[in-house]
Amino acid sequence: MKSINAHNAMLASVVMFSILFLILIIGMLIPLFTGAVFGAEWFNDRTVLPTLIIVALLGTCLLLPEFPPSRIAGIIIAVIVATVLSVIVSPSGSLPIDATLPILMFAMLAVLYRGYRSVIRPESLRMKLRSVSPHIIHLGIVLILIGVFVSTNTRIDGSAIIHEGDTGTYNGQPYSVKITGISDRYEGAPYDEYPGSSYLTQIDFELYSGSRPIDRDEVKYITDFKWGQSYTTNYVHRSLTKEVFITPKMVEGDTVNLYMRTAPWITAVWGGIIIMAIGIILLMYTVRKPRAPPKEKENVDRKYEDLLQRELDRLKKK
Repeated sequence: MKSINAHNAMLASVVMFSILFLILIIGMLIPLFTGAVFGAEWFNDRTVLPTLIIVALLGTCLLLPEFPPSRIAGIIIAVIVATVLSVIVSPSGSLPIDATLPILMFAMLAVLYRGYRSVIRPESLRMKLRSVSPHIIHLGIVLILIGVFVSTNTRIDGSAIIHEGDTGTYNGQPYSVKITGISDRYEGAPYDEYPGSSYLTQIDFELYSGSRPIDRDEVKYITDFKWGQSYTTNYVHRSLTKEVFITPKMVEGDTVNLYMRTAPWITAVWGGIIIMAIGIILLMYTVRKPRAPPKEKENVDRKYEDLLQRELDRLKKK
């Protein structure tokens, strides 16, 4: 069990971070020289294992000061067994989530435990904040990872062709969209034979959750004649548990092909970013060098003046 120590855990973390960095560099450099295009799946498939190992090392490093190596070894074995059982039972029905959640929960519990231990120590408020702020940052990082893993592997997307005045539904989605209006117009200065440099189609819609309307807004489909391309505006609705993304794919007359993507747990990403920012601010505050009290500064100045006067007197006697 001597191999389970802070030095080896930090060394393993550096190795894993180096592997992640190498994967990212390869993924960015290969397209520059070969013209190949790597999607998000290429990076996800190759970075998931190093990322999970880093998360497990985070939990291990947090527990090392509190538990003997033998107990930590038992905890790691229990996490591995829980991961295998989660993959076999598959409670979520998604292999990436079943394989990642036990490790992420282990890191989360380790962060909360160390944060609790830091709070109950008999220290001054400033020292408590200095001790707990790194664990707040760790908590934010774990929440971000949970949000990324869950939202990436459970998101639902699809398209529906909807006529003006009709309501479109999406397979597997708890939301539906009613098109309330489609209008178009030219915009910009005249270009060639067109009265404007671009042609804009505005799609007004209402978003429903079941039969309950929750929002109304608009998206636009724009054809730019000057640059020879088309682009769209997007709509995003965020709640505590989900994020809904809507954009038009094509518009023809009074019919629109509307794309919708729902990403559960995406709020965990934003919450993790906020918590991590709070931890960084607290850490910066606690490590700030306090100003010397005025009386202490006056004493220092007086001592310096006395020392200088004694040195001058000594030189005069010579």
